[in-house]
Amino acid sequence: MFTFPRLVLSERIEVSFTTPAPRSAALGVILALCLGGFPIPAVCSAQALQKPHKSGKPQLKRRSRLEILQTLIKSRRWDQAERVATRLLAGSPDHPEASFLAGMVQFRQARYDRAIPLLKKAQELRPEIPGLAKTLAICYFSSRQHRLFESQMEHAFLQTPTDPELSFFWGLHQASVNDNPQAAVKAFGNALQHRPSYVQALYHRGRAFQKMGRKDKARKDFAASIALIEQTFFRGYSYPYQSMARLLLEDSPKGALRFALKSVEVQPRLKNTHILVGEIHWRLGQFRKAAEAFEDATYLDPEDSRLHYWLHLLYQRLGRKKASKLALVEFQRLNPSETGVSHPATPAP
Repeated sequence: MFTFPRLVLSERIEVSFTTPAPRSAALGVILALCLGGFPIPAVCSAQALQKPHKSGKPQLKRRSRLEILQTLIKSRRWDQAERVATRLLAGSPDHPEASFLAGMVQFRQARYDRAIPLLKKAQELRPEIPGLAKTLAICYFSSRQHRLFESQMEHAFLQTPTDPELSFFWGLHQASVNDNPQAAVKAFGNALQHRPSYVQALYHRGRAFQKMGRKDKARKDFAASIALIEQTFFRGYSYPYQSMARLLLEDSPKGALRFALKSVEVQPRLKNTHILVGEIHWRLGQFRKAAEAFEDATYLDPEDSRLHYWLHLLYQRLGRKKASKLALVEFQRLNPSETGVSHPATPAP
């Protein structure tokens, strides 16, 4: 599976797939979940390590470090990997595999601005390195360089036309950048054709169907992605539960609440899961539980002024005058120019 570092807040595609953090929590989560399984192509072999030097002694320096660097990347030992990569590049600045692996160290930490120059250099020196074109394309996507992403994807598809991760990212691009849900559905379908258990592709195809008004197909994809999550060791991905809850909210708020509570169980430290639970409790008239959910969300992000305003309104309903006043003061502190005329939208009562 591809795993980003941290793909969305309210599941906006702001790849989340880490430092600097993706501009959205969902491109996240969608990158943390996708990057963890990203394969690292082999760049040296045991035979190469044993190749004798002309002096008759084994040649161990550059090639052994390449292999060590691969191992460090796979084991996520970033500090050590960066030190080894720095030594490699210092000794062989024009070594394509060294540049590629140094770029991978940055890529796997979601430092796309640092990864891109290294990967570009590797591509100039040896464009056929397996996985290089795809990695560079994902870097461009994650850093919102859309034209470069499209150009790089052409190279990546030529190298591996059936790679499901390429189709997945092309689908994300169509959905979030080109606003073309039909093309996104097709791309996610291609990804699923080659990897039927691709949870993120199922989920995002459901989102595309939902945008097209195809609620029946959206619900089917959300249910399928939830089933895969619960049948496998794929954990920490609550977005299918959230989207299913929102899909059911109008017709069955109690049914929606079950999925929303599950989303909190799966990702308890994601602010939006608590907000969703609060919205549903509010809709059901369960104001105390709604306030508790918004309090949990505020604990995770005390700078989100909306939460303080919603708590101000809820505390009023609960007769907690002092708490209501304090919440309003905090809201106004975070919005010093707010006059009280234009307040954040509140969940429907």
